[in-house]
Amino acid sequence: MGLKYILALSFCISLIPSILRAQDTSDSVKVISDIQDSLVVATKEAIEVVIDTLENRPNTAALYSAALPGLGQAYNKKYWKIPIIYGGGMVIGYFLNYNHQLYKQYRDGLIALIDQDDRTQPFDPRLDEKDYQRAVDYWRRNRDLLMIGVVFLYVMNIVDAHVDAHLELFTIEDDISLNLEPSFDQTAMHTSIFGLSLKLKFN
Repeated sequence: MGLKYILALSFCISLIPSILRAQDTSDSVKVISDIQDSLVVATKEAIEVVIDTLENRPNTAALYSAALPGLGQAYNKKYWKIPIIYGGGMVIGYFLNYNHQLYKQYRDGLIALIDQDDRTQPFDPRLDEKDYQRAVDYWRRNRDLLMIGVVFLYVMNIVDAHVDAHLELFTIEDDISLNLEPSFDQTAMHTSIFGLSLKLKFN
């Protein structure tokens, strides 16, 4: 009876290191998991800080407007500019399509006039080849200029978002003053000159 008790006690004692190792492993995994979670949270916070810094806002606004016109203006909270951008785009798009249709019409008329095919007739037989060529050149030039206008509007959308966000870095403080003051000076001939001077002071 005493021998069985001793063997059972010895067996229990031999299991203690395994239990401790398992507990240590579990604690280590938990600590590592906590560290990883902390790193993820810290990384997210760092990214948010980088994006939201005032110095980084101009570049962010420009990228937004480059991805989608008007999005940079929304980022700058200048929502009233968005209808202007899209309204201007719609007006340019309308006239671009109008000029393109007329260009195709006169181009097809010119081709029908000079192709020597009786089955094709120009839409206006009163015009000669020079008239058609002049009209083709005119409407094509207008169409190309409007295409440039679309690109210009897109670029200005980006520039506006960038500049608008950049202006947030500048503030007008109370210690800045612009004053108009009388001035007095003497020339080389020792004659006096009176006038006004505009002075910008940083107090």
